[in-house]
Amino acid sequence: MAFNILYIEDNDPATIKANLEETDIQVITHDPGDFEASIRKVTTNHIDLLLLDFTLSSKTAIYEAPTIAQTIRTKNSENHRDLPIILISSEQNITKYYKDYTSQDLFDFSISKEEFLKNPQKYKIRLSSLVNVYRQISNTVRESKSLLSLLNTPKDIEDKLNIRVKEFLDSEKCKQSTYIASDFILNHIVKPSGLLIGKDILAARLGISSESPGWCEVEEALVRYKYTGLFSDVYERWWSSGIEFWWKSFSPEHPSLKRLRSSERVSILKQSFNITGVVEAEKTQYSKSDSFWTICAKNYTPLDPIDGFEKNLNKEPWEDKEYFSLIGASEVDLKELKLIDRQRYLDATR
Repeated sequence: MAFNILYIEDNDPATIKANLEETDIQVITHDPGDFEASIRKVTTNHIDLLLLDFTLSSKTAIYEAPTIAQTIRTKNSENHRDLPIILISSEQNITKYYKDYTSQDLFDFSISKEEFLKNPQKYKIRLSSLVNVYRQISNTVRESKSLLSLLNTPKDIEDKLNIRVKEFLDSEKCKQSTYIASDFILNHIVKPSGLLIGKDILAARLGISSESPGWCEVEEALVRYKYTGLFSDVYERWWSSGIEFWWKSFSPEHPSLKRLRSSERVSILKQSFNITGVVEAEKTQYSKSDSFWTICAKNYTPLDPIDGFEKNLNKEPWEDKEYFSLIGASEVDLKELKLIDRQRYLDATR
């Protein structure tokens, strides 16, 4: 997919530019003059994505990327542009941004230059996906269609979508800001476990190791409920309610997947699909249950929430809680645990 990037950088941009450019990606670099000159560069060129270093120095002043991003994001101003804005800078500056600008949602994501140069292909795919998402959202709104359609929800589980998700995606707030719609879909639907689940949690819920030789056969059986909506080219996900619906379709005598032990789940899978290459997932040291439903937020090992210690996070109602195993909890700061679970952890480790 062809698109244009404007990269505003006061140091030598050659290395980043060379790692970004391909036959269908054009990178325009801009050495910042004064603030107004940088804004004009954004608003007077046909660009699909804006890439900003954190600190931008000119002969007359020093200003920061969030100032430019805020100007571009401000609705009903002559400088407003609805396009992806990415922060790329040193690790130190990325940390400074999250410390000083915690109340401002300005960037679609941020990445350190060090991380980018380790795997430029990975981030080119993310940038391309983001440009595509903005285009699809804009086109959908322009055609007066529902943004829900961009999730490609299977028909038989459409009624399982949380009503608050539907209402937000149909709200004027989303229709008037591609950034808000994109951010909501990515950070509250695609990335967190809840409506969708990733490979590790899927494997845990099926009671098998994702490294099993027969994993590809399991994926084939689940193809109907694999997520194909926005950002699916970057994040591999499955519909969680679809997995439960699928399970009930061939195991009516054991309809509650959550109540079964991993050995029981594996046995049913083998009998139902004649898959021999699936290896049962094993519980970690100190865990008592193997009725897995999630993974440790630290070590990504299968976990029954009853054995876990809840991570101290604020979640949307449709997002799953996150848990640490006892081993995982021992490797993080106690403050990362919910207050109610801190004492329980201390009691368990005495």
